[in-house]
Amino acid sequence: MLRKKSAEGRAKHPALIVSLHWGSMIVILVSVAVMFARDAMEDTSMRQFLLQAHRQLGLAVLVIVCFRIMVRLTGKFADHSHGMSAFMRLSARAAHVLLYGLLIALPVVGWALTSAHDIPLNFLGVIHLPNLVSADSELADTLSDYHIWLAWGLLAAVAVHVAAALWHHFIRRDAVLDAMLPGRPRAETRHHGSQPASVAAPAED
Repeated sequence: MLRKKSAEGRAKHPALIVSLHWGSMIVILVSVAVMFARDAMEDTSMRQFLLQAHRQLGLAVLVIVCFRIMVRLTGKFADHSHGMSAFMRLSARAAHVLLYGLLIALPVVGWALTSAHDIPLNFLGVIHLPNLVSADSELADTLSDYHIWLAWGLLAAVAVHVAAALWHHFIRRDAVLDAMLPGRPRAETRHHGSQPASVAAPAED
């Protein structure tokens, strides 16, 4: 007998949530790629340009994540967590809180690091941002270490997040990944002699 996702299980998250999810992921990946490219270059002007691009991308992540949290707190979304134990629900929520925390902490520490270097920061070249800390070279060195540790922590959290989504899709065979993928829900197809099986899918992205 074939196992299939129910119509409820295949329901997509709102388009805004899906767009924010994948938009933030793309910005993060580009930001990381920019810094790896910068480390591989020797041209001073290009390194400076890439560093400025990294700062702007970091601020973009901060804006997107804050807006994303606001949307999730104020919106009501379908519960895809049917069948999951209380421990699994709690673990999923804790993982998402950690992920959101890292997504906020990383750009904020980068902002503070820029301030410690006494470098003016403007978002998109238009919005002037205040200094979070006073200029201090020793503090800048400390914040640089924190920024690097947070970056690796974020990459590790994202890797776990991806692994969990794949586990839901291929092992648990629920609709967690499908609900967050762009595009319309797939039409339900029925096969002779088969019955749709209701499966669980947590609402978190």
